[in-house]
This record gives sequence, C-alpha cells and structure tokens, in this order.
Amino acid sequence: MHVVLSVIYWNCSKFLWHSETYSLRISWYGLCFSLGILLSSISAIYLALSCFPEKDRFLFSKEQLKDALENFALYSLLFIIPGSRIAYILFYGGWFYLQNPLEMFKIWNGGLASHGGIVGLLLWAMIFSKKYKKKIPILTFLFICDLIASVFGIAAFLIRIGNFMNQEIVGTPTDLPWGVIFSSPSQGMAGIPLHPVQLYEGLSYLLLSSCLFFLSYKRYFSLGSGRVTSLALIGVSIIRFFAEFFKSHQGVVVSADCLFTMGQLLSFPMFMLGLSLGVSCFIRSKKNISSITEK
Repeated sequence: MHVVLSVIYWNCSKFLWHSETYSLRISWYGLCFSLGILLSSISAIYLALSCFPEKDRFLFSKEQLKDALENFALYSLLFIIPGSRIAYILFYGGWFYLQNPLEMFKIWNGGLASHGGIVGLLLWAMIFSKKYKKKIPILTFLFICDLIASVFGIAAFLIRIGNFMNQEIVGTPTDLPWGVIFSSPSQGMAGIPLHPVQLYEGLSYLLLSSCLFFLSYKRYFSLGSGRVTSLALIGVSIIRFFAEFFKSHQGVVVSADCLFTMGQLLSFPMFMLGLSLGVSCFIRSKKNISSITEK
C-alpha cells in the first residue's frame, strides 16, 4: 500500500499465503469470512449466557445453552454458503450459469450474495428452534434471530474487509483524499481513485450491530422480543440501499428505465419485513401493558 498525491494506492496480494509447491493458498477473503463467523458466534454465545434467565435455571443449565448455540454456529455455514450462492446465481448470474451449469458449484471463483445468506440463516434458525425449543424453551425463533442481529456486524465488517483485499465490489470514482487506486480491481477501473465503499458499508454494519449488542446486553431490549431483529433488518436494508450508490458495478437492472440496482431492489422486502416485525412488536407490547393494567 502506498499513499500517492493524497490518494491510497492498493496493490496488496489477494492471498495471505501461497505455496506453489503444494498448490495451496489461503486467501484474505477466506480468512476474513471464517474469522467473522467465528467471532460473531463467540459474541452471540457470550451475549446469550450474560442474559441467562435465572427463572429458567431449573429447566436447563448455562452449559446446555452454550452447547446448543455452538451446534447452531457450527452448522450455520451449511445454510449461509448455499443460500448466498443460490441468491447470487438467481439475481446476479444472468445467463452465464445457464450456459455453464458446472460453474454454479465453483464457489472458490467468487459469487456470494448476502441477501441469500440471510435467508439461509433464517431458515436454519427455524429448523434449529423446532429441534431445541422443547429442551431449552428460551431458544425460540425470535430469540435466535435477536442474537444474530446483535452480533452480525462483526462478520459483515470482516467480509467487506475481505472484499477490499480482493479488490472487488469497488466504488465509483472520487477526488476525495481517501480515494483508493486498486492495482487490479475485478470490475476494471484500474488507475482511478475510487470510493472505498467496502469500508463504508462494513463499518456501517459494525456500528449498527454494536449499538444493537449494547441494547441487548444492557437489557433495554429483551432477546426474543423481535425488536433487535426488526432494527437490524431496517438498518441493514438502509445501509445497503445507500451503499449501492457508491458502487461502480451497480449498473441498471430489470430494464433500461429502472432507477435501482439489484442490491437496492432486494433491500426493499428486507426493509418491509423489518418494519412489519417492528409494528408487530409494538402492538404486542401495548397489549401486554394493557393486560397488566387491567389486572
């Protein structure tokens, strides 16, 4: 990395380690992805144990809760990666994968969509909750979703760092002093100062998640109420929507007259889902307050 005329020239290798002898390599993206999932999982377990309900201590132990959440984290990749891949193929792949079907399975060549990863994770949360809720009543679907919403920012931030190291999902041209010139960006634009949009987006996710973690840890929002999940869905959709304006690959989708990118269009249902959940939580809390008042 070099600073040239008030801009940053980025020519870092995409690989942390590469062995030509054994044809092995460790990519920065793979490391960031794995580390992000690991740290988010550790944070989620810590948060769940710190909010352990003492009234349930005779029903299940902290150790049982910890073991269950470790299993959730371990198998979550079986839903996150396929979900991300399927969404990328459906919404971003175009005709390429229809003409080259075997390329669908080559995930090492890149091509993951975060919206699909979210859907995959929610599906796993539903399956997991049905399996464990009888043994550990606290593990409702909304409890798991609130946990994920409180810690997702660590993984999201590190994944965007991986994108930055890979010189992909690059930004639009800029004359700002923190513009980055990538040596070999995947979308072209070499030699032009670009917005480090990967860092904008990643830091925004980290800030949002940190606030939600604080609110959950201090018990301003109780895990399982759905409020944290609602705020996360709304926040992520807004961040993604505005981040797309700074991405050089945004292009036009659906038709030449469409004003929005695919990433922005996919953010609309996420926003509406978060808003609907938030309204539902508000109505439910009002009913609870009314019932308590009547008593």
